[in-house]
Amino acid sequence: MSDEQVAEVAEAETPSGGEDWRSMISEDLRADASLQHIGSIDAMAKSYINAQKMVGAEKLAIPGSWATEEDWDLVYNKLGRPAEAGDYDLGDMSGDMADWFREAAHQSGLSDRQAQKLAEAYDEFAGQATVMSEEAMETHRENIESELRQEYGGEFDDKMVRANELLREFDAPDLTEIQLADGSLLGDNPELVRLMVNISDYVAEQISEDGLAGRDSRPGLSDEDLQSRMSEMTAKNSPYWERMHPDHDRVVNEVLRLREQLHGE
Repeated sequence: MSDEQVAEVAEAETPSGGEDWRSMISEDLRADASLQHIGSIDAMAKSYINAQKMVGAEKLAIPGSWATEEDWDLVYNKLGRPAEAGDYDLGDMSGDMADWFREAAHQSGLSDRQAQKLAEAYDEFAGQATVMSEEAMETHRENIESELRQEYGGEFDDKMVRANELLREFDAPDLTEIQLADGSLLGDNPELVRLMVNISDYVAEQISEDGLAGRDSRPGLSDEDLQSRMSEMTAKNSPYWERMHPDHDRVVNEVLRLREQLHGE
């Protein structure tokens, strides 16, 4: 009989008049400790009825310290663990992660419902971690830009334009987009930015006034080349047309400079 059923029986009071029902049973049963909480004949009857209902009900024995894996498997299966790991329904989770999760859930004895709840909790956590990572990266970029702006002062924008021109000159415009192990981009590394700025400054000082971007230093750069580059930079959906794009100002300045070169200004 369960604790709830025992408590239910214990609430029954001794019949009015003070008659003790135990006087109606044999003396050898009267003192049994299991009867001390029963206060009346009705309570005894209720206790018996509840006990009869429990007869034949499915029971689950919890294995002790001596239990084997097979013993626990019987428990997990009775508690709702799917027959096979592949039977778990994990919603939108897919791929290698889902395969690993199903195997781990099955070995841990989780029911389908428990595995679903755990998968949902993991998805929520992973989503929050991604958002936090993106926010951290954006803060990192802002801190680096603030540091470099303070270092270069009013020349910051010009130096960034020349550094990016240097990358394009050597056909490496996507170099700054390489992702590092910590999730940051190579272009967010202040030491790389300083290196590119120093190289572009050296080129400008030692080779020509316009550095690598100057038409005089590259006589092979034709009007068609300049026009082609401007067309590429002002293409639809490019940063040139998106005012809020972080690269917008640089691209606009570069297009203006190319126009000046094209028209000999």
